[in-house]
Amino acid sequence: MPVDKANRRFMVLSDMHFGTQDSSINNAQFRESLIDHMVSHAPWEEIIFTGDLLDLNLSTFTRAIEGGTWQDSNVPLFGFRQFIQELDTRMRKLSPDKVLKHLAHKWIYMPGNHDYKIWDILSSKMICDDVLASGKEMGTIPTPVMSGKWVGEESFFAGIFRPFSAHNQVIVEYPNHEIDFIGEKMVLTHGHYLDATQTRLNNLSDIFSKTNSPEEIRKARRRIFIETAQYQTAANAVSFTMDVRGFVNVIAGPDAVVYKIKKLFNRIGTLFLSLLFPRESKKVKRLSYKQLKNIGYYLEQFCSYPKLPKWFIFGHTHHQYRQKRRDLGIEVYNAGSCYTDQDIPITFIEIETDNKGLPIVKLMCIDQNGCVRTTDV
Repeated sequence: MPVDKANRRFMVLSDMHFGTQDSSINNAQFRESLIDHMVSHAPWEEIIFTGDLLDLNLSTFTRAIEGGTWQDSNVPLFGFRQFIQELDTRMRKLSPDKVLKHLAHKWIYMPGNHDYKIWDILSSKMICDDVLASGKEMGTIPTPVMSGKWVGEESFFAGIFRPFSAHNQVIVEYPNHEIDFIGEKMVLTHGHYLDATQTRLNNLSDIFSKTNSPEEIRKARRRIFIETAQYQTAANAVSFTMDVRGFVNVIAGPDAVVYKIKKLFNRIGTLFLSLLFPRESKKVKRLSYKQLKNIGYYLEQFCSYPKLPKWFIFGHTHHQYRQKRRDLGIEVYNAGSCYTDQDIPITFIEIETDNKGLPIVKLMCIDQNGCVRTTDV
């Protein structure tokens, strides 16, 4: 499809957390409103999941994908496979010649911190399984691998879409997805690298503001990626067993003693900034000053974009909002989540290009009455 075309339409869903009982996707009223909206506005050029789609930290693969009734869950869980099945069913009801593959041209999925295991499996396969299967020596692919992209059958995730003949439309990539609008980029990611609690207290702004040479930046990027991977792998390894997760967190996670000391200094610094810049203190309630500052460092130093994108969309915080980084010339958006925030059960983003081919970003929600509407953010 031409990239500079009017009426290109995209849907961004973040932090759906399939497998957890607190996700609003388990509520039939809210879920059906979302599904009806997706089907009635088809076709989409891309439906994009920006991380924490399958919650593999607080749940398991089986619960997140298959759903079902479990003794330790207060509500029946609605699985991701059921979600895809229901979308296909609604498409068929809409028109006898329409099925799931007609809903979107592409399905994009970027793992976040709660589904980091997806990235871990796919990247490990790339650097180990595939190398050994080809007869090559280990180390053929330099590590750590910091980005990856799997199209269609290259990822096991596509198998969920195979019964509906949509598997070749699936793309799994990490950590970012890019969309081009008339030569300008929109970058979408989950956002956990902006959150120091997910990177073992490696605040991007603290680290990259002190690095100057390309070699120093390269080493810092490598260390941050490795330490983030170590923490996320530890969190994944203990699955949703809360007592074990707590033990690991005390030893190596953000609540370890050494990190509590760092947190104290970070909080003092944030308080000091809010006193100096009272307008900024309001932003802290939605996205901390540190995290907002980290966006520029994430794009410039961590991801090494030679030219900054004009639009940046992420999730992770479960709080939908928009913000203009005027110093960087970037429009920042948070897609929201399927966790209730300020009495709104589901929040998401829609993007449609105008007659010039530039994106119009709309913050959307499913409200308590099950109505789909724009949000006043």
